[in-house]
Order: sequence, then C-alpha cells, then structure tokens
Amino acid sequence: MRKTSEWLPLAVVFASVYFFSMNGLGALPNLAINFMLKDQAAFTPAQLAYFQAVTMIAWVIKPLWGVISDLCPIFGSRRKSYLILTSLIAASVWFFLALFPVPAAMPFLLLLTVAHMAYAFQDVVSDGLMVETGQPLKMTGEFQSIQWTAVYVALIITSFAGGQIAELAQKGQLSYQMIFGVTGIFPVLTALIVIFLVREPSRSHLEREAEVGLRDIFRHRGIWILAFFLFLWNFSPSFGAPFFYYTVDKLKFSGSFLGVLQAVTSVGALLGSALYGLIFARFELRKFLTLAVWVGVGATLSYFVYFVPSLVLHGLAVRIIALVMNFFLGFVSAVIFLALLNMAARTSPQYAGGTVFALLMSFYNLGQMGSGALGGFLFTKIGLEPLILVSAAFSLCVLFLIPYLPVQKESS
Repeated sequence: MRKTSEWLPLAVVFASVYFFSMNGLGALPNLAINFMLKDQAAFTPAQLAYFQAVTMIAWVIKPLWGVISDLCPIFGSRRKSYLILTSLIAASVWFFLALFPVPAAMPFLLLLTVAHMAYAFQDVVSDGLMVETGQPLKMTGEFQSIQWTAVYVALIITSFAGGQIAELAQKGQLSYQMIFGVTGIFPVLTALIVIFLVREPSRSHLEREAEVGLRDIFRHRGIWILAFFLFLWNFSPSFGAPFFYYTVDKLKFSGSFLGVLQAVTSVGALLGSALYGLIFARFELRKFLTLAVWVGVGATLSYFVYFVPSLVLHGLAVRIIALVMNFFLGFVSAVIFLALLNMAARTSPQYAGGTVFALLMSFYNLGQMGSGALGGFLFTKIGLEPLILVSAAFSLCVLFLIPYLPVQKESS
C-alpha cells in the first residue's frame, strides 16, 4: 500500500512544474509571437517553420542536461537545485524581454532559444525525479498522467487567453512587453513550489548508480530501437506553419478563434490523459500503436476537408468542423503520447533516468525539429495540399519498427 505522504508531494511538484512549463502556461505568448513574426517581421511560412525548428534545438540536446543533473550535483542535490536554477533563468529571459523593446529577429530567436533551454533542462530534471521515484512506487504511468493532465488544464487556460492576447497585441491594444512580463511570473512560482515541496536527501551513491546506468544504455539494444522509433514517429513533414498561414489568410480564422481551437484541442487531450491510466494503459502496446498509426494517418488526411471549396466559402460550417476535429485530434494525440512516454519511463534505468529518458525524448524532439524544417522546405517545392499527403505517407514508416519495441509489463 503506497503511503499518501510518499507520493502526494511529488504529485504536486510534477503537476506544478508541468502546469507552468513551456508546454503549459509558458506557452501563453506563442500565438502572439507567431502573429508578430508574420505581420511585423514579414516572415514567410517557410521562415516561421525554420524559426520554430531552431528553438527545438534546446529539446534535442536534452541528454546533455540529463548527464549534468545525473552526474554533477549542486550542494549534493541532483534535482532540486537544478529545478530552481532553470526556473530563474527562464524568468530572467522573459523579464528581460518585458523591460526592453522587442529585438530584431535573430537576437529575439537567441533569447527564446535560451528560454527553451532552461525549460528543457527543467523538464529533464523533473522527468529524472519522476523515473527515480516513480519506478519504486510503480507509479510512472500515474505520475505522467498527472503531469500531462496539468499541462492540458494549463493549455485550456492558455489557449483562450493566448488567442485574446494575440488579437489585442495584433491591434496594438496590448504590448508584447506586458505579455512577456506576465509569462515571467510563472517560472518564479515554479521555483517557490520546488523550494517548499521537494525534499531530496544527499546520497553520494546515487552518482555511482547513475554512472552504471549510463554505461548500460550502450549495451541496451531495446533503448536504441525505441529511440529510433520515437524519432520516426515525429519525423513526418510538418505542415503546421503553412497551415497556420492558410487558416488566417484563406479561412479567415481570427486570433481569438485560433485560441478557442487550441483550447478545444486541450480539452480533448485532457480527457485522453485522464482516461489513459483508467483504460488505455491496459491495452497490449504493440497492437495499440499499430492501430494508432492508422488512426494518425486518417487524422492527417482529414485536413483535406479544409480545402473543399463549398466549406471554405461557408465560414460557420468550416469552424464547426474545425472544433470537432481539434477535439478528436487532441484526445487521440494525448493517449498515444502518454503510451510512448510510459514505455520510455519503464525502459529507463532508475538512477540514470534523467539522462536516458531525456535521450529518448530528444530523439522524439529531433524528429519534431526535422519535421518542421523538412515541412518548411517541401512546402516551398510542392505546396500545402501535396505536403499533407506526403506527411500521411511518412507516418506509415514506424509500422516496421513496432514488432521490435522493448515492451515491458509493469507489475502491480
């Protein structure tokens, strides 16, 4: 029987870190930034895709943050100290942007990348703590469900607020400095929660255990198969940035409605996250992932509905379709994502969890980064509709790796 005192403080920390992260409330300025780059910096769809891909570098090199936190404690702390430090770095970037005029595109990209690095480091440390504490309690799945349920709750708030904020900023009724200043408060709150709730004993043997775990990954064939699988899962060419331009310029979606769409997606994802531990975690994983691939292909192809001329001209109909589709896509993506995360958490060695889990997720993010860059390149060559078709075809590649995944059953 798990004692509440063992897991409840950790659950609060995990929920709080993710709630205020770049995946949660930290995403508040994202839509406004997209409009700023589109309207003020005159970015093309390809340039916006490249800009977004560069910020993903911070998430691709996550294993570096894992090695640092696993092997280089600060004052005997492998988790708490880094959670506080990275929170303060992220806050400093946002407050700097709040105090000075928005810089040119390249300095702005550099500052955003630094913020992403702080959030990525924080994410690695939090995941390392989750693996380290969740495996003995047999609660990796539950902790991840808590983490991502918090994210989706935050995204519902952020989506509604972010859409309104983007529209006000676009009309000149709200300054970008104010948006950045509010965003900087969130990592400060994360630091305060970590200070009061994380209790991490100083144990030197953990570094030795971590070194052994890190050496073992080079002999663990299953980890590398899983890493390549996670890369391919995300590598299908993304049409996100070009489709954003299409929704604004052709479908005439306003910033506030795009915010509503993001909120509806988050509601679907919240439901999927809540149901994952109750229902979907019991499914045989290889069969589940095979089904998920085909569902994902169908979901990608469903975007062609937005090109039907009669719907494009009928604003209300296309908006209703968008709301229904985004709810469904949010639900499906959350369930699949949690299944992949839990598989990665169970595969990671306990005391080197920060590095190994980060390694696996960096392959996932590398696929996403490559997807954005490849999608931006292909868009300039073939256009949006063929790009959607190519993206769907790419998604089928992962089917060949599913039989070789290191699926492990977790005892109760």
